[in-house]
Amino acid sequence: MLQYEKEFDPAPEGGGSSSDARTGEAETDSAAGYAADDEVYVFDDERVVLAVNVALKTGRPLLLFGPPGSGKSSLAPNVARVLGWNYHAHVVTARTEPEDLLWRFDALKRLNDAQAHKLDADISTYYVKGPLWRAFAPEDGVRSVVLLDEIDKADPDLPNSLLGPLGSLSFPVPWDDRVSVSAEPGEEPFVVITSNDERELPRPFLRRCVVYEFGPPSHEHLLRVAASHLGKDYDEHLTGQVADYILSVRDVVADPAAGPSTAEFLDALKACRRLGVTPGTKEWDMLRTITLHKRREGLEPLG
Repeated sequence: MLQYEKEFDPAPEGGGSSSDARTGEAETDSAAGYAADDEVYVFDDERVVLAVNVALKTGRPLLLFGPPGSGKSSLAPNVARVLGWNYHAHVVTARTEPEDLLWRFDALKRLNDAQAHKLDADISTYYVKGPLWRAFAPEDGVRSVVLLDEIDKADPDLPNSLLGPLGSLSFPVPWDDRVSVSAEPGEEPFVVITSNDERELPRPFLRRCVVYEFGPPSHEHLLRVAASHLGKDYDEHLTGQVADYILSVRDVVADPAAGPSTAEFLDALKACRRLGVTPGTKEWDMLRTITLHKRREGLEPLG
């Protein structure tokens, strides 16, 4: 156990090694349904907790690498839950512009108002605040966690365009560059950025981030994730069988990093529980094909 002064600590007061301590979430009631992906998180790797604390203390964004389904996107909402902060998210696409993360001009609303002869003389009325604006200037005074998901899907210029706003935690309002939106001392946001490493990010951008890379989940980690999501419906023997199969698939697929994700593992496990399917049966052969294989190179298709 790493010993240092934590601003972010997912373990409950007093420590302990229970499932609740690792997830920061109360046991799921199976009668109410399974927990969603962003409702629980297994903080069983001290390196992840350290990376969060380093980013918080330095004021730098936390840039997360790792294969799809490794838990990158789930980290941010769970940090917000543990800290009791607001949460804002934006999924980046090839069409995302830097301004989309700061503000968006609602041209349609302005046009409708003009046609109805209700045009507001205050142009700021037609600007919608983006996730960084809401995080830099929270209306309720509560700090925020911001997730910028899959930044490598954006135009290569977008990361460099964020250097200014993320470095100074401020940017000028779009209608008057003499006025800035700035994070007040003590209200700075925690920014989490994820990448699937599909495109190389600019070096200046990397230098201004705290970087952490997720590896493939271990057998023990998969069991803890299943326990935190399934609660009273958790079956250790069945979970172990499905986890063993997930790990065996990594040795067969052409790209081990592209093997079944944790979310797909949970899908297969939940289907087994609800349908009464067990590994080694004909039904399992069909179920694993549609929940885990999914035309991955090196895995046989359903016959």
